[in-house]
Amino acid sequence: FGFGQKTGIDIPGESLGLLPGPDEEGDFGDHPWRLGDTYNVSIGQGDLLVTPIQLANFFASVANGGVVYKPHLYKDEPSSVIFDYSNWSDEIAAVKEGLREGVKDPSGSSHILSTLPFSVAGKTGTPQTHNKARVNALFSGYGPVENPEISILVFIENAKEGSLNALPVAYDVFDWYYKNRISNGE
Repeated sequence: FGFGQKTGIDIPGESLGLLPGPDEEGDFGDHPWRLGDTYNVSIGQGDLLVTPIQLANFFASVANGGVVYKPHLYKDEPSSVIFDYSNWSDEIAAVKEGLREGVKDPSGSSHILSTLPFSVAGKTGTPQTHNKARVNALFSGYGPVENPEISILVFIENAKEGSLNALPVAYDVFDWYYKNRISNGE
């Protein structure tokens, strides 16, 4: 999905992040790799380091059916495919369903987005800092679900949790997009 490697975005100083695994050389914290580390990484915890642009790119690829593009800041920059996992259609459909349920389900962490005038899908998160002393707030998602046009990532440092801090910002971004792009036919 592009984790642990540069996306090639056209800004200087992009970080690799880290996608650790049992075949990695070295020590992970205070111990060699264990099965529990695999479990932690699979849910986005442990020694996994993902940059915001990597995560935003992943969500955009889910929205578009499995194609990961090299991201650009310039609208007229030609798109190039980093890789294509669209043949994983069953898995992509399951992820899309889970992201949509997080908004539709009244107990979902992103349920407030269900009041928007178009359908969105997404996930909140609470990424920890390297020393786990502080947490950040995160939301990533896309919409409209039926024909995605926008994929966003909201990341707020030193905040409590995604649903309390990042989600209201995401709501405002989606609401603005609807009022200024979708309803205007742009």
